[in-house]
Amino acid sequence: MHPIALMTLATLFLAGCAAGYSPECVTGTGTKDCATGTLGQQQMAQEKQGDETLASIDDARCRAIAPPSSGDYLACRRRAAGSRSAGR
Repeated sequence: MHPIALMTLATLFLAGCAAGYSPECVTGTGTKDCATGTLGQQQMAQEKQGDETLASIDDARCRAIAPPSSGDYLACRRRAAGSRSAGR
């Protein structure tokens, strides 16, 4: 690894730990409960926004097929959720 990149990473890591953040939140690999402003919190916010966008797209697509209270609509949403989980 390049010395400057290594030094930058070490500085970020130490600064985050000194501020009381977990290493996962500082490096952007946190899964929950990261403080506002950390890379982990930003990553979680982006993932949540992406999930909400996909749900909105699925809803619009399935509403074009059938009314929301119908079995066809629910089947469409299940298929969409299944195809998304298979892709992850």
